[in-house]
Amino acid sequence: MDKRQILYNISPESLDKMIPCFKPVYKKYMAGETIISYTYDHVGQVAVLRKGAAKLEILNSDGETFLLEHYSGGDIFGEFFSLPIDNYEYLVTALENSEVIYIDYEHIIKPCENLCEHHSQLISNLFIMSAQKSQELSLHISILGQSSTRSKLLAYLKYISGISSVDSDGYFTIPMKLTDLAKYLHVDRSAMMREIRQMKADGLIEGKNRKFKLK
Repeated sequence: MDKRQILYNISPESLDKMIPCFKPVYKKYMAGETIISYTYDHVGQVAVLRKGAAKLEILNSDGETFLLEHYSGGDIFGEFFSLPIDNYEYLVTALENSEVIYIDYEHIIKPCENLCEHHSQLISNLFIMSAQKSQELSLHISILGQSSTRSKLLAYLKYISGISSVDSDGYFTIPMKLTDLAKYLHVDRSAMMREIRQMKADGLIEGKNRKFKLK
């Protein structure tokens, strides 16, 4: 299944008509700036990353942060998509200069008086995106459940190779820096780098920086 976008099958003309229905708020953020911080106490706004890139981290009661997701243009985030865990804080940070559209959840779930077709399409898109996020979360949990750093790396690389464009030499590019990959896999970065070098020596993978090839 292709990754669904919030505005899938909604024309620019329909988008213009939707503005009075949803009352969106547009905000810009600089690289490194916190876009949003929230806990799973209520469902407030749905945020759409219109331009740029961002990451979602979770902060536990001990002050430790764990990387959950990366976002690119068209991705959606907010309380609605969070795990219901008490005493955890969610932080979304801009990785580059970004623009975000905020829409109140209530404006999405309550149809407008005209019951317009584009409103129904947006709700359908939101439903599919929620299901896809659930699949991504299940994948992350499955990877974290692997017994070793090597098995975590192989599981992640196999998944990314299956959803990424592969060049003529069989290489694909992972969507995050290696420092963030270590956080995503919940392993020590130095230990992960040693394991990558060993996997290359064992003939399992080839690659440099963010480019990899499974053998």
